[in-house]
Amino acid sequence: MADNQLARQLAHSALDALKKAGHIVLAPGGGEQTAREMAQQLEPALPRILAKVVRSPIMGEVSSTFGDEATDELVEELVEELRETVLDSDGVEDVFAEDRAIERVIFLTLRDELRLLGNREADDEAEPPPISVRLDTLGYVAKAAAREAELPTLRDALDRAAMAVQAELDNFDAEAHTAFFRPGDSDPEKRIEIEAAIEEELSDLVDLGVVELPSELRVVPLPALAPEARKGLSRRLDDLAARHLADPLCPGSWDWGAEKTTVVLSFTPLTAPNPALIDSAAAAFGAGLAGLLAELPSPPAAAAIEAAESRPARKVATTKPPVASKQDSDDALARRLLAALESEPALKKKPASKKKAAEPKAAAPKMPKKKA
Repeated sequence: MADNQLARQLAHSALDALKKAGHIVLAPGGGEQTAREMAQQLEPALPRILAKVVRSPIMGEVSSTFGDEATDELVEELVEELRETVLDSDGVEDVFAEDRAIERVIFLTLRDELRLLGNREADDEAEPPPISVRLDTLGYVAKAAAREAELPTLRDALDRAAMAVQAELDNFDAEAHTAFFRPGDSDPEKRIEIEAAIEEELSDLVDLGVVELPSELRVVPLPALAPEARKGLSRRLDDLAARHLADPLCPGSWDWGAEKTTVVLSFTPLTAPNPALIDSAAAAFGAGLAGLLAELPSPPAAAAIEAAESRPARKVATTKPPVASKQDSDDALARRLLAALESEPALKKKPASKKKAAEPKAAAPKMPKKKA
């Protein structure tokens, strides 16, 4: 507050107190004139008085302390001058009290007004109390990120949040999961600003992949599939995920399970986990997967096809007449030949003559008998 404005305020307060006590009567319109004259005397002395004003109550009257002996003497002189100004002012019509009574009222007015002003300025200059924020009371993402983040990463995020709202991170109790901030001012809305800044910083850690939120898993069993069937199924599972696992509050993804005998669904809640919502999305995905499997060959047929394709081609053996090996012994060859001869039917032949057989003579033609 400017000294001129404070001086006029003190002057008006003193005049009002004198009128209320019945010590003076002001002339019509004279109050403003007298207050202006008193303010002119107050203004030069106020800086010295205000520098020594203490918050403790002032005891006694004129001899009471305003901080030190020199300030007390200054106030005593000032009160006497103000009393003279009131008595000599043209704005005062009548005076009905002794000098001592007038000085007492002026002094008490200065004491109360300056003490009130001193307390107010001390409150303004006093350091605001620290603001504590329990991280577990924040939103789900911030709470989960604070739990999952490493301590140095978490402290850095809290420092950035404090700087964003002109505050300072005073301490962090890791066991109680509570951060203490010293605000730059005593704004009652500062706590809300700090909490909002913390949530923003911790959410950024999740968006940047520095911290991963807890996930919920669901497993869908699969029948035995050929590699070609699984390869074609992968692309169609991506389409299923886009339809059934894209909830903005609980996005999900899929992957093959162990030995590719299951499909594992992973959900990352961005609000308090809702098991019913997760189960519903998993059921919808499972139903779509069942429809895709129905379009594939049955597992036995698929396995048979795979086995047939992987089996090497066999050569068909052709029957050939036995051929004697060079390594066969003479006895073995003789036995085979003998067996072959025995299997043939026996043939009876006359030994062929070395001479040619005589050719048969031509029969003589028979002559007809003559008649006698």
